[in-house]
Amino acid sequence: MSLLALISSLVSVLNPIGAVPMFISFTSNRTPEEIKKISIKCTFYVFLILIVAFVSGNVIIDFFGISIHSMKVAGGIIMLLSGVSFINNKRDTHKGINQKVKIEAIEKEDISFTPLAMPLLAGPGSMSYLVSLNFADKNLTQILIVFLAIFIVCSIILLILLSSRYFAKLIGTSGLMALSRLMGFFVMCIGVELIYTGVKHFIMQP
Repeated sequence: MSLLALISSLVSVLNPIGAVPMFISFTSNRTPEEIKKISIKCTFYVFLILIVAFVSGNVIIDFFGISIHSMKVAGGIIMLLSGVSFINNKRDTHKGINQKVKIEAIEKEDISFTPLAMPLLAGPGSMSYLVSLNFADKNLTQILIVFLAIFIVCSIILLILLSSRYFAKLIGTSGLMALSRLMGFFVMCIGVELIYTGVKHFIMQP
């Protein structure tokens, strides 16, 4: 998979634009300096979560004795459901961020890891997608491409979080919802592609 394809897929799955309203809500009582620190720490945690998900792919598959194609089908279903929730504007519901968690997040001193990094940004969809990137002929070049894609995507997330309030004012709530739904459509497409690839393998097996 090319670097550009990986970046576009990860941006769609993570959907940082869709996380902007929630981020603003969680940081409503923070100073600009605190918001900057939270944004940097949150992005760092997202980077670590994604790297661990990708690196541990082989370990998870071997431990549970499942095939990469089964993982693709399962990951595709998760991403398909994630995309539907994005389109229906139910991101906070499907990620498990209820009203109680929202209140705790506002009052919590450090919200950078939870609920921001996980599950708001790096949720089951993004982690299962990276686990499914288990190349049959994985080499150093392919691994470095994935690492670079994760780094670039995390840089994009940091820029969006740091400029979240200006971004929200620029395009408004309706604009954020429209972009989030567009990301949801792409996530659904990626999910369908993963399911198709996995099912195709089982059908073509002798």
